[in-house]
Amino acid sequence: MKQILGLIALMFCLPMSAQHLKEGRLEGVVQLTHDNARYEAPQFSPNGQFIAFTNYGYDNLYVMNADGSNQHRISDKKGVGFRFQWSIDSREIIGTDISYTFVGNKRQRRQAAWAFTLDGNSQRLTRDATRMKPATWRYSANGQRRVLSLDAIAIERQEFVPQAMVTRAAEPTANIGFICDPQGLWVVDPSGNKSLINAGPSFCPVLSPDGSCVTFNHLNDVCIINIDGSNKRILDRGFNPTWVGNTQIVYEKSTDDGHTYTSSDLFIINADGSNPRNITNSSNLMEMCPSVSPDGSMIVFTNFSNGQVYCASLK
Repeated sequence: MKQILGLIALMFCLPMSAQHLKEGRLEGVVQLTHDNARYEAPQFSPNGQFIAFTNYGYDNLYVMNADGSNQHRISDKKGVGFRFQWSIDSREIIGTDISYTFVGNKRQRRQAAWAFTLDGNSQRLTRDATRMKPATWRYSANGQRRVLSLDAIAIERQEFVPQAMVTRAAEPTANIGFICDPQGLWVVDPSGNKSLINAGPSFCPVLSPDGSCVTFNHLNDVCIINIDGSNKRILDRGFNPTWVGNTQIVYEKSTDDGHTYTSSDLFIINADGSNPRNITNSSNLMEMCPSVSPDGSMIVFTNFSNGQVYCASLK
């Protein structure tokens, strides 16, 4: 597996000079949501036309157009916003819910994977499992037919995965998934086998657009590592990294007092660790949870001060 992943990394790695680098400034900051709720984890769809987001605490799932219009809820399930995943064709979102049942006198937590269309229809993808670790779920397109790959869903008992729905994607990286926890970061191959690429507490993995690298958090550090586990680079202290093309990373730098956040700004850094710079530095916002549009022109984020979602041009 490592040889295959290494070949993919070698094929797709491009020097930063081959791609345009952002200066690192925002223009035209616009507040997209205006209510009394608190939101987090906004994510652009792969086609850049929509933004999905969840309530603070990951209950409920919402979608709106990239300009903030047509905001609506597509799921009211508990915990469904934790690491939700857009489909490659931007038509559906996959997430896991949280429910509880009693076994005797003991309450037991249950989870299941669901697919949600943008108009709010839902389809259950797995039966309830006592433990389900979210991975990267992706769709592959075959003409007009969209097939769901559940290979990257890692759960305690594999019989919870409907085998009839397990398929192989045509894209070389379409089925590469990730599992992260306090023990480490694993890559999951199309057969469901996992390979440890980083030991220790790891979270927030995001695959680069070219499929060669992963940016993630190792404790409080923003890192990049090749998908075969080679060439790990610690870029900076920060959280919630996201790619700008294949050459830069946007991330947040937040502080807290042990109870709540006290400050937060967004930064951009080159993938080789050079030229980190603050792209917000605002006095009235606490910018967090960045997501960059697929073409790199826009960035969406939340303001912890009021819990609302904002968008701006990334220059």
